[in-house]
Amino acid sequence: MFANSSHLKFINLQFLVANSIHYHTWNTNDVLPIQNWLKAPDPSTNFVAACDKRTPGTGDWICSHPQYTQWCRGKPGILWIQGKVGSGKTVLSAAIIEDLQINPAVMCCYYYFDNWDNLKMKTNARGLLQLLLLQMATRTEGVHPALHELYTKCKGVMEPTTKDLSATLAAVAKDLSPIFLVLDAMDECSETIYAFKHLAHLKKNLYIAVTSRYLAETSYDASWHIHLDDTKSFHQDVARYCKTSSATEN
Repeated sequence: MFANSSHLKFINLQFLVANSIHYHTWNTNDVLPIQNWLKAPDPSTNFVAACDKRTPGTGDWICSHPQYTQWCRGKPGILWIQGKVGSGKTVLSAAIIEDLQINPAVMCCYYYFDNWDNLKMKTNARGLLQLLLLQMATRTEGVHPALHELYTKCKGVMEPTTKDLSATLAAVAKDLSPIFLVLDAMDECSETIYAFKHLAHLKKNLYIAVTSRYLAETSYDASWHIHLDDTKSFHQDVARYCKTSSATEN
């Protein structure tokens, strides 16, 4: 999808970051302390597991699906991918993440809701906000001043309120555009409406791709839908997976 993306109307992220540095002073000394203080859940374990489970060739179709390409090229909004248990939604989310990460002009964030998380941090809205702050506001060149201000306010010890996390995230997001967010297994979030309420503050420059067993009531209108049960490519993926599994067993 993004291999030949010069025709897409993406704003150069590096240019925007450079502008934000012009207006703010990024603190380079507190990256690790702030990362430890945020205590954000780590979705990379879910992403790596999904990539490892992915049969070669499966999921590639999503990047050329009309609904997906319209979502990428259109105004910020939601692409909702719906499918039953075992339909490969998590593999598709990994394919989307990999596709988005190809383009250096895109800020790609992702989060995996997970009922199997022992700490239950991956099932609520707070964990999502913590992780988005970590992904958006910390870099090798430093920490965004809005996050550093929150860290100072909490003296680097106290936990920030969810309200403060949300407000800080909104301040950070103003300096970044476009932002693409992939949310996997939204049906495993115990606070779906609450989570989207916070994301609504980022509505102007946030593109969201959601995988879920069912549609949920949110403060967003999902402009694009893909129903896996009705998608021919999905059934081809299933056949490819079964063929590969059979060959491996033999």
